[in-house]
Amino acid sequence: MSKPGYPTDLHTHSVRSDGVLEPAALVRLAAERGVQTIALSDHDTLAGATEAVGEGQRSGVRVIPAVELNTESRWGDVHVLGYFLDPADALLEERLRWLRENRGRRIELMVEKLNRLGYAVSLQRVIEIAKGGALGRPHLAQALAEAGHVRSYDDAFDTLISKDAPAYVERVGLTPSEAVRLVVAHGGAASLAHPGTVNGLPELLPQLVDDGLVAMEVYYPEHTAARTAELRALAERFRLIPTGGSDFHGRGEHGGPLGCAYVPSDTVGALEKACARIAEGKVGT
Repeated sequence: MSKPGYPTDLHTHSVRSDGVLEPAALVRLAAERGVQTIALSDHDTLAGATEAVGEGQRSGVRVIPAVELNTESRWGDVHVLGYFLDPADALLEERLRWLRENRGRRIELMVEKLNRLGYAVSLQRVIEIAKGGALGRPHLAQALAEAGHVRSYDDAFDTLISKDAPAYVERVGLTPSEAVRLVVAHGGAASLAHPGTVNGLPELLPQLVDDGLVAMEVYYPEHTAARTAELRALAERFRLIPTGGSDFHGRGEHGGPLGCAYVPSDTVGALEKACARIAEGKVGT
């Protein structure tokens, strides 16, 4: 068995978006690694939450239903995590479905670009790899690797499908402010994921705090000690709850092993209190 994880991991993905494990298998892995609380935060979907919560009750792992929202703006890769959302919220699902449909169309356009560039890849194979989850670039990267067009999954991102690469297509989606407001409107606690990918973070944060942002992912596997210290200071300055997560996917490109990131012991309780304030109308605009 690998090294045990920290007891809390607030950023994980399953096969319902771009991870490799079924939600129940993800929860069982958490139990094996000694992770007692996880947030299942698939991209643009809560589809795995009910399964994960059920397995968590059997395995002794608390599962927080969550979602990760990608955004499009001049601020770079700004992702917003929404915690304690209701998987049965029909209005939220309607909005998430719109985002997933746009993700799917984006992948279709990238497949078309790749084929024009001479990298023959089948959209059907990409869909098969996704196993019914929300389509994303990781599925396309795997298809490219399988077809022998790149040396590895990570190489696909480095050479063909990352931003400014030949086959990249911009997203159609939410702005960072819209993503935060969507989470708050549905009673969730909004947190800024892996802020190292954000351009102009000190300038953007005040706007997002006004929109209802209550937390920031200070502890993340790709953050250096110096970067973590900077982010902790920013969190204190803007009175944001410091969170942490592995961004576990079960494959390359980014993130780390389940439970690899430190999370302060009072973080989950602070997020719950933030949700209570949201319910009382004391957070957000």
